Amino acid sequence: MPKSKFLAAALAATAFMGVSAPASATDNWIDELRVGVYDHASDAFGSSHETNNPDINAEALFASPDWLSWAGAPRPMIGANLNTGGGTSIAYAGLAWDYYFTDAIFVEGTFGGAIHNGETSGNNGPDRDRMNYGCRAMFHESASLGYNFDGHSSLMLTIDHMSNASLCDENPGLTDIGVRYGFKF
Repeated sequence: MPKSKFLAAALAATAFMGVSAPASATDNWIDELRVGVYDHASDAFGSSHETNNPDINAEALFASPDWLSWAGAPRPMIGANLNTGGGTSIAYAGLAWDYYFTDAIFVEGTFGGAIHNGETSGNNGPDRDRMNYGCRAMFHESASLGYNFDGHSSLMLTIDHMSNASLCDENPGLTDIGVRYGFKF
């Protein structure tokens, strides 16, 4: 999928979510919005690939529906990591589980699926700067350590990972590390 089509699809999904959201925050359809910046393919987990340009993260979390109470009431979420330098960008959806140690300190884990605009075959693209991820559909998971300032605003240190769990021939994975700000309605 060309980068422009990928970005257009991500923007269309974001616009759809914004238009279909309730008019007031008291409806609690969208539970939280987040933005952040990630170190793309962070050196903390091996050699950095593709680009040194950061990823911009945007994410929307929704109120947990009653039918997910059996699974610990995770919040459904959608998001995207958009690389600012021509590297691989991803769009993802899944579920997020939060655990609060205190009123302020929490951890969060997520699990779901992702699609990306990176290479899926060949030797890392014509310039050999792009990773070959083997297939388009991937698993996506993340973990965050956060601090909630006032019940609405939080700051999180996040590790974000995408891979195909060796279901395709190539599986280098993509791991980002960064910080995010969240606003809970």
